[in-house]
Amino acid sequence: MNARVWTIAALLTGAAGLVLQKFGGVTMPAVPPGLVFLVIAAALMANARWKWAGIAAILAGGAEIAGFFGSGNAARLVELDQFGAFAGSWIRLAGVVVAVVAGALATKIAYTRAATSPR
Repeated sequence: MNARVWTIAALLTGAAGLVLQKFGGVTMPAVPPGLVFLVIAAALMANARWKWAGIAAILAGGAEIAGFFGSGNAARLVELDQFGAFAGSWIRLAGVVVAVVAGALATKIAYTRAATSPR
């Protein structure tokens, strides 16, 4: 798989973790903004013509990481009493971290190809 596919899969994994957290009892809005950002970033990454789409993935993933730790959700990484929230937290965090790394790699590849392609 290439970096673009990894980024899309990781963004959707992060979104799935967020949904699992919601069903696991974590209090959040009916449609969490992070879920919307992750899905939109995945949709942008699916459009192979836009070399800047990786930047949207990096920003969405980075915002989710900041929101995850800023909201106190990091404590759920060790709380086993609510398994849905525990599992969702790990899935969400793993997804967004991989999305940021893969998104950075996909962006680098896209801009390198654009710079070296004959015009």
